[in-house]
Amino acid sequence: MAGKGNVLMAEEFFLKKLKKSEFNIKQIKGQTKDRLESGAFDEIINDIKKDKRHLSALIAISYDKTSEVAWRAIHLAGKVIGQLAVDNFAEARGQMQRLLWNMSDESGTIPWTVPEIMGEAIRENPKPFEDIVPILIGYSHSETEDNIFLAGVIYAIGRIGELHPQYTGGEAHEIVRQGYCHRDPEVVANAVIAAKRLSISGIELGAQPQTDEQVRVYYNDKLLTITVGELQRLVENG
Repeated sequence: MAGKGNVLMAEEFFLKKLKKSEFNIKQIKGQTKDRLESGAFDEIINDIKKDKRHLSALIAISYDKTSEVAWRAIHLAGKVIGQLAVDNFAEARGQMQRLLWNMSDESGTIPWTVPEIMGEAIRENPKPFEDIVPILIGYSHSETEDNIFLAGVIYAIGRIGELHPQYTGGEAHEIVRQGYCHRDPEVVANAVIAAKRLSISGIELGAQPQTDEQVRVYYNDKLLTITVGELQRLVENG
């Protein structure tokens, strides 16, 4: 009986610990979101240095691209991973590998913003991730037009190439050019922005989508709801 009692006590202890752990993760995510909303980015970075679960929370918050807070999370998560490579190369590579895994069919997740996060990490510190750049660009290719990563890859190409043009050569530029004629307005919008960042000129919008179709796009640290035509004029004049 004593043995059975010990087992029950052990199970109770495990369940309490599990509940506490789950509660802490929820707390971390809530705290991280609050700090993103208030712009307390340095505090989040300090939190991540103490506990890497804060980085996981940041990545989880990033998945809703209809939220400006999510875009702040995208940029900050990428920046943190890029900076991490300076002092802990293996950990930074591990974070990038986990992001790549999330993009695979085997992961069972829908990692909408992984290309953007990876792009921010490479933009922050490209040298440790040189071999990942072509892998990221490769996610623009698909057997169908319904490529959930294409808009994000194009966004990432623009962000990387703006500071490090040596990493976004001919193929990347061609992907941006082709994006102008895509049927998905989000792809077109990101191609317009990427073309500006890469100084690609002489591209005209295709017949689809119509220039009066509205999209949500992140530009100049703001989440905009704007038509494709208005965005092109804003980018050209900005």
